[in-house]
Amino acid sequence: MAAHDIRIRERILQKVEVLIDRIEFIERHLSDAVVSDRILRKALYKEFQEAVEAVTDICALIRRMLYSSAQDDYTNLDYLVTNEIIDPETGRDMKSANGLRNRLVHEYDGVNDHIAYAAMQRLMPRMRRFLEEVLIWLNADMT
Repeated sequence: MAAHDIRIRERILQKVEVLIDRIEFIERHLSDAVVSDRILRKALYKEFQEAVEAVTDICALIRRMLYSSAQDDYTNLDYLVTNEIIDPETGRDMKSANGLRNRLVHEYDGVNDHIAYAAMQRLMPRMRRFLEEVLIWLNADMT
């Protein structure tokens, strides 16, 4: 494996660790209290934002590892789907996560906390699936 690939692989694994940490925090604290507890809600929104940013960073790094120029988040997800690194459903789910992240960060049209809570509940297992698919690909790439 080339030095270029080793460095990028190490960065991907660092982002994987960040993503695991954020997912575990969110899963541990995600409850109905999110809707009424502003401090908890803001903490979980920030953790979710960072989780999605780890996902998008991983996508960009994989493109670089494959000697392809990273582009916008949605195009990078499509690239991983096209190259069978992640499943099409996983790609759609990560696009949904990125959309929620954008709404939480920029507060487009305000944020409906009930909808955000339900979306986060739905997306956490899908982020785990993204992780699994990336790690399977990384391990296969080693052989």
